[in-house]
Order: sequence, then C-alpha cells, then structure tokens
Amino acid sequence: MKTILAIGPHPDDIELGCFGTLSKFKDSGDNVNILVLTKGEGGTTEGDRTEESRASAKLIDANLYFENLKDRYISEGPETISIIEKYVELLKPDIVFIPSGIDTHQDHRTTYNAALVGCRLVQELYAYETPSTSRNFAPNFFVDITDYVDLKLKAVKIHSTQGGKGYMADRAVKGLAQYRAFDILLNDRYVEGFDAIKVIK
Repeated sequence: MKTILAIGPHPDDIELGCFGTLSKFKDSGDNVNILVLTKGEGGTTEGDRTEESRASAKLIDANLYFENLKDRYISEGPETISIIEKYVELLKPDIVFIPSGIDTHQDHRTTYNAALVGCRLVQELYAYETPSTSRNFAPNFFVDITDYVDLKLKAVKIHSTQGGKGYMADRAVKGLAQYRAFDILLNDRYVEGFDAIKVIK
C-alpha cells in the first residue's frame, strides 16, 4: 500500500488537478491524503468552501487536512515550507502531487516553490495542472482516468460556490481530460497529465 499526498492552495485545486488519479489510487487500496493550505476565502463571498472540500474528499474516503494560510497571500518561504514539512513527516508519503510552478495564480506558484523544499525527501513528486496553469505546461507523465472521470466531475460540481466559473463546467473538465488523452494518441479515453519533477525507483 502506498501513501499519497495531494497539496492544493485552495479548496477546489485538487479536484480540478488530480482527483481522477487520486480516485484510482484509492481504488487500488492506497492511502490517499489531501492537504488544503487555505480556506479559499478569497474566492467567494458566500458559502463554506471547507465544507465543499470535505464533501468531495468523502467521495473517495480521503483524509483531509486544512491549514490557515491566507488565500492569495501564500508565501514560498519558511511558513509554507514548515507546514508542508509537517505533513511529509506526519504522513511519510510515497508520492506527492503539487500545483504547477508555471501558473498565472501566485498561490499556485508559491506553493510549488515551497513544496520543492518541503518535499525534498519524497521519492516521487508530480505537478498537476489547473485552469490557471500556463499554456506552456507540457506534461510528461499521464494517468488514464477514464473509469473515474464521472467521479471527478461529481467532485468538481460539489464546489458550488465556484459554479459560475466556466472552467468548472463538465464540458471544460472533460474537454481537458480528452485533450490530454489525444496528446498521447489515446482515443475515447480521459487522462490527467502531470509534470514528473522527481521519480526515484
């Protein structure tokens, strides 16, 4: 059994970036953990985004952890690094997923930079893409999530406080997963793409 840790700056990042892959790990009997660094207070004026995260994590019985960094003001320095180090020490993950460093949202970039330090002893480290990830993102590791894409759609839809944003729509989520499948010449499949930062076997 492997221990998996996915780190997201905001409550919906994991669902958008790697929820299909996490579902697949969970289905294989692995221990799946989700760490959300903020409460997402900068992304809504109503509703409780933490409850949305709890509901989506429950879909795959993932262990969910929240921290109290300030939304839109996450630093890449000691405060964020120490939080990530805390969970790496606590959970001892075999694999960690983090947001991409080439992203138009500052919280995603700083989380990536902090995680490079906080996860320096982790043997497998992968960066996922979200709607704010740069068009220059070039994944080199792919996971077929065809059997889990409907579960991913359900998890994303739970984040109803963000429902008015176009990238939360089913067609957007499925469209990216189809595009990543076409990227590697898979027809009629759905895929999540990642940047493999470090893989030690």
